[in-house]
Amino acid sequence: MNPERDRRDQGGLTHDAALRRSRRLAGLVCLTLTATSPAVGQIDLSPRTWQPGEAQLFDSLTAKWVRRVPLAEGTEGIIAGTSAASAVRSGLEALKRGGTAIDAALTHALAEIVLLAGCCVSHAGFMTLVYFEAATGNVHSMNAAWNTVRDELDPRSIPASAPSGRSALVPGFMAGAEAAHQRFGKLPWPALFGPALYYAEEGFILDPVIGGMIKSKASVLGRLPATKSVFTKPDGAWYQAGDRFKQPALATTLRQVAERGASYMYRGEWARKLVAAVQADGGKMTMRDLEDYRVIWSEPAHTTFRDYDVYAIGLPTLGGVNIVEALNLVEVADLGRVGHPTTSAEALHRLMRIARVGDVMGTAITSMAGVPTDLLQRYAPAIDPRIEARLTKAQSRRMWAAMQTAEWNDLDREAFGWAIRPGSDHSDAVVTVDRWGNVAALLHTINTGTWGSTGIVVDGVSIADPARFQQLPVARAGPGNRLPDPTNPLIVLKDGRPVLASSSIGTGLHEQTLQSVLNVLEYGMDPKSAVDTAQFVRPAFAATGTVKVGDQVVAEGDFAPALLDAVRGRGIGIAVLPVAQARGVSGGWVGVLLDPKTGRGWAAAPRHYNGWALGY
Repeated sequence: MNPERDRRDQGGLTHDAALRRSRRLAGLVCLTLTATSPAVGQIDLSPRTWQPGEAQLFDSLTAKWVRRVPLAEGTEGIIAGTSAASAVRSGLEALKRGGTAIDAALTHALAEIVLLAGCCVSHAGFMTLVYFEAATGNVHSMNAAWNTVRDELDPRSIPASAPSGRSALVPGFMAGAEAAHQRFGKLPWPALFGPALYYAEEGFILDPVIGGMIKSKASVLGRLPATKSVFTKPDGAWYQAGDRFKQPALATTLRQVAERGASYMYRGEWARKLVAAVQADGGKMTMRDLEDYRVIWSEPAHTTFRDYDVYAIGLPTLGGVNIVEALNLVEVADLGRVGHPTTSAEALHRLMRIARVGDVMGTAITSMAGVPTDLLQRYAPAIDPRIEARLTKAQSRRMWAAMQTAEWNDLDREAFGWAIRPGSDHSDAVVTVDRWGNVAALLHTINTGTWGSTGIVVDGVSIADPARFQQLPVARAGPGNRLPDPTNPLIVLKDGRPVLASSSIGTGLHEQTLQSVLNVLEYGMDPKSAVDTAQFVRPAFAATGTVKVGDQVVAEGDFAPALLDAVRGRGIGIAVLPVAQARGVSGGWVGVLLDPKTGRGWAAAPRHYNGWALGY
């Protein structure tokens, strides 16, 4: 697990080397930062304390989407995030100042939301976490996902095409952040807010992507006067790319949370404003929903893969079940023996079939939306649909045998015909390792399209609308309960020591995680090679043009046409889409590979976002 390589050939740069190169290219000697109110807490992690030139360097990296991300390397600390390079640098500062892996992950997340203007993630979103505690050798799973609204008794009638406060769910992000910090943090809670406050108060230059999002969602962001005031200048013009964007209302909210704790957003003034805003739009959320919110600590989903122990997010999150089930199937299928999916049609066919199982099982066992309740029993009666069975290797052996039959092909086809296409689930993933060997794999999200459809912003915090497209899952969860989600952060151990941390975002997060993790564990790649190697994305959940429901989607140029034809000949429909279109149903993976003998780590982030990877 210690890849030999020439990092110059691999394109890898350490943090210090990247900084030296940026100074040479930009001719930077120093950078004077405007001093405003100091960060809350005695430890200032904000750019005010970084080396000269660093703030400008990482701001320029944050402003650039779809670009090369070097392999990072470190021995004292390492971090990789899918979004906002400046937030990644903020997390690294937490590590350098004596923070734990959770301190760094939360510092990144708090700042990253600010740097994305609340469009794709929110301080009122949700969070899932897998954490390796070095002192005990234990792996912990925390769920701080959405709660359904207690008084929402008819969720199937929640409007899908019109703005409605009924589409809001009870947020878990800040409760999760506080609970994780109380359990595993070392730096003072207020210190984690320093970079977020800096970027909210000082502002940042809007890049073309965020500026374009504001323009495209102007009708949503302009629906409510309070929201419109956040995204328009004093003269009424919309903020656009190149403008310095400040968020003073958000800064005020964050400062209150830093000083008072998460209770400000669950029992304090902000909570009352959230309830009022949601109810003004027809929602049924009450203060009791917020006051009763609790994070869930549960046993991680676990399996062995080869000679590794894989610990994924536990229940009620379903993403851990999906990835454990898939890895069990890969082991039974002995995928590595038949080659790599980019060169072997047999390997690609097997992996595509395995990646679809989570969708097939999720559809085949549901009794909602008119889906036949006997679908699984009709086509694969030997398969037990219960969650506890899906986690076992005995089930994977039965399932792999069933997958070789014509009946399974019929099940696959019919399941995708009934499947409900999941909505857009904008998210951010971050993985971190500290000097003591603690490891965090974190995912947070608004679980909907950019800023949602309601345009509700409460004191600078964007409010998502995830119930707008999840009426049936909300109904199935029941009022006042935790909504299952597909996120899948995980940590892999070997002989009790961490060797890989992984987290992924996007509609195709399951496919991205499965292929990237296998590239490391099964095929011996480093994280950068794992994430850069061609991968398939989500299957098609709607017919468009020549694309059929259930077709496996791949991006143009990722796989050789002859290879795809050979897979089609084995019975899987494949749709080749333009890169930009395929990216809409793809995922984004971050990973840290660790050598348990030396403590050295290597980290990578995907190229098609604006995140980064750093180590020291």
